[in-house]
Amino acid sequence: MANKDRFDPEYAAVVKALVAERKRRGLTQVDVADRMGTTQSLISRYERLDVLLDVLDFVRYCVALRCEPGAFLSQFNWLKSVKDESMHQ
Repeated sequence: MANKDRFDPEYAAVVKALVAERKRRGLTQVDVADRMGTTQSLISRYERLDVLLDVLDFVRYCVALRCEPGAFLSQFNWLKSVKDESMHQ
């Protein structure tokens, strides 16, 4: 199943954090869609986990929020442990 990752708890946590950040910044789905050059419907589908947010659209979403993608991801502890493990191999 190509879309199995949409149910992964770590993926869902990233999307949930994106939505929280969008709301914290007072932006609507329409605002993000306009900044990304897409539709509100697609943003809604990303946020509901109906469609996988690929890496390029993740970057575009972060840019639409005016946040740096790497800095955004640095908040996730599981990502830090993966990085630490890869450095010790």
